[in-house]
Amino acid sequence: MMSSTEDFSSLLDVSPALTNKRLSLALTDWFHEEVSFTHWEYVGDTGKGDAYLSELIRIKIHGTNKDGTSKHVQVVLKYIPKNTCRRLTFRSDEFFRNEINFYNIILPCLLKFQDSKNLTEPFKSYVNLFFSYCDGLNDVICLEDASLEGFTSAVRQEGIDFDHCKQIYKTLAKFHAVSFAMKDQKADEFDTIKNAIFETYYDDRHWDWYERYWKRICGVAIDAVEKEYPDSIYLEKVKEFAVPERYKEMIKAVRTHDTGVFSHGDSWTNNFLFKYEGKKPVDAKIIDFQLARCATPVLDVSFVIYACTTQDMRLKYYDELLEYYYKVLSTQIREMGTDPDKVYSLETFMAEIKKYSFFGLAFSFESTPMIVLAPEDAVPMEMEGDEKRNIEDFWQIPPFKTKEGRQREANNIVFCVDRGYI
Repeated sequence: MMSSTEDFSSLLDVSPALTNKRLSLALTDWFHEEVSFTHWEYVGDTGKGDAYLSELIRIKIHGTNKDGTSKHVQVVLKYIPKNTCRRLTFRSDEFFRNEINFYNIILPCLLKFQDSKNLTEPFKSYVNLFFSYCDGLNDVICLEDASLEGFTSAVRQEGIDFDHCKQIYKTLAKFHAVSFAMKDQKADEFDTIKNAIFETYYDDRHWDWYERYWKRICGVAIDAVEKEYPDSIYLEKVKEFAVPERYKEMIKAVRTHDTGVFSHGDSWTNNFLFKYEGKKPVDAKIIDFQLARCATPVLDVSFVIYACTTQDMRLKYYDELLEYYYKVLSTQIREMGTDPDKVYSLETFMAEIKKYSFFGLAFSFESTPMIVLAPEDAVPMEMEGDEKRNIEDFWQIPPFKTKEGRQREANNIVFCVDRGYI
């Protein structure tokens, strides 16, 4: 919550990058006429537990044009943590740089390519960038507030239902399809722009950073299975799976070049916003591209399943959802003038589902404890000091307190074992 003594004529207290001159230029670009920044207005915070790698507030940025007419834009302002220990421990500068490069370089090129095609339903499920700045210390991303269009978050603690999952898969399929077609038709340009983003999570250079935390979350997964399915094949399989070597397999998975597309990288419930008619979701937008990478689309597809859904939903709709994703994907690719059977056939997709679904399961070891936490139990982000620490010092995730939490985790493993994925 903002202080009542806040100076609303400047945003420099939020970030030194947010100078009045830069804000005036951003307003001018946004409104396509000269607009000078005058003041800002606090709208609200986001919920506790909604962001770990950054700080978030919702504000209005006001200005006037040459005629003295007032203009404003409402944005979600995401800025790098000011606390040095937190910024260094979570490598915030890397995540900000990756997302800013995605919005400034990757997305405009994808959209330009898509705009050259005559699509029935083009990919529009993103939030517009208002302003960004990146220097590793004062990084900022301002994105248009999609709540003004009626988009809102789903409750992350509950598994999403079939209708929510269809909207997510439709959104991801249309997003992935642009890459497949561009890669086929403009390979050199695709290869050039993909160098703008880099792997922020699964890389040999991060193992020292991640090793202790990986051991902790593997222990939580094993504990859940041990209590819910004692003396079972599932316990045997999770003990074989939850080992340090698995991280090496994940490093290989994020480097699938032959079928690599621009993928979101962190496709859990928090990173989708939904528009509703009544209680039914009818549209979705993707947010938060800090883990964006170039890899097989199955990494996104599988993470949705294990991070966002319940066992009941999977048992009823899993095959139907995969068919739906591929139908949307192949239709979009074909409409853009590329043969989906050539660049990513159904057989290839299903083979990669079998090969790479382990990735979604392993990533869910980290996400599921975060998802089921009530907001008041979210991991605190207050850190003292100005030195880099190990993330396990702060993300000390305990075993699940409830049977429901353990089942959410354990049933992911059950599903993977029953499907022959691990």
